[in-house]
Amino acid sequence: MTARDVAARKPEVSEVDTREQLLIAVNDLIIERGLIDVSFSDIAQRSGVNSALIKYYFGNKAGLLMALLERAILPSLKQMELLLKMPDSPQDKLRKHIMGIVNTYHRYPYVNRLMHYLLAEEGDKYESRIAEELVKPVARAQEIILQEGEKKGVFRPVDPMLFYYHVIGACDHFSHGRFSLKHAFGVHSITDDLKRDYVAYLSDSVLNGILRKE
Repeated sequence: MTARDVAARKPEVSEVDTREQLLIAVNDLIIERGLIDVSFSDIAQRSGVNSALIKYYFGNKAGLLMALLERAILPSLKQMELLLKMPDSPQDKLRKHIMGIVNTYHRYPYVNRLMHYLLAEEGDKYESRIAEELVKPVARAQEIILQEGEKKGVFRPVDPMLFYYHVIGACDHFSHGRFSLKHAFGVHSITDDLKRDYVAYLSDSVLNGILRKE
């Protein structure tokens, strides 16, 4: 084989690349349209990959969406594990945790909708997996930080369940509630400055509500 032959050959697309192309395509379509239910043909057209490969890699649409949900959340869960091991104060850990959740929901504004869609359509198959892999780790990490803060005398006793819904709900609606941003406040996009302001506001609000008063 000559050097010209080598140069003329197209590099083979690995299975990992093809799988990622499909996930990127469905991610982009869901964000653009604001809808979870996108067709195989649209995904194939956007990704440039034959629609038959969706079934090959993911089994069905639910399998594709579950893989998309894991792609969105699992990296932030790994960062959260590292956060728990840091020597930072409980207050700083909560600020970083809230910033991480806001960033995740901003980048993947469909996370909660996708989770509820899968539970409604394929709950028997995915309920346990979603709970064990994606929901419980977040709730448990929050509980650990709250307990650490209480033990150090900086947080008052806080119900971790109520805390979970407070923080997750506030982070989700900021990204998913763009209709109200536009029509109630005239804000057409979430800029980095707005996101930083929201992280600071939410962190201060949460901490002011749980700090032990002198």
